[in-house]
Formats: sequence, C-alpha cells, structure tokens
Amino acid sequence: MNMTHPDILTMEMLGYIPPRQGEPIGKCLYCEEEVYNNGWAVKSSDGLFCDMECCKDYYGIEEY
Repeated sequence: MNMTHPDILTMEMLGYIPPRQGEPIGKCLYCEEEVYNNGWAVKSSDGLFCDMECCKDYYGIEEY
C-alpha cells in the first residue's frame, strides 16, 4: 500500500500540515478520516473519499 494520504503528501511537499480550513464535509468511505473541501476530496455515486487513492483502493482499481 502506498503512503498517499493527503496529509502525508502535504507534509512531504510543505514540511508541515497547515491547519484545517472550515468544517469537515464528511468521512472517507475507505479510511474513515474526516474529509475537507481542500481539493483532494473525491465524490462517487456511493459516497465521499479523502483522495483518489482511497477511492481506487475502495473499488479495487489498479493502475498498470
């Protein structure tokens, strides 16, 4: 499993995690973390995901 949670990616890019902005818009169906409207969120017909990686993992989508 890749370490691609939005907090990890942000930490790698910025060296810190900025404070959350606003209220959460829901919980991720895959990892159950709170989802914020921060540009990483993905909505499917089934629900909400914190990022595309969680969405792919939930549906079992693999890239080759």
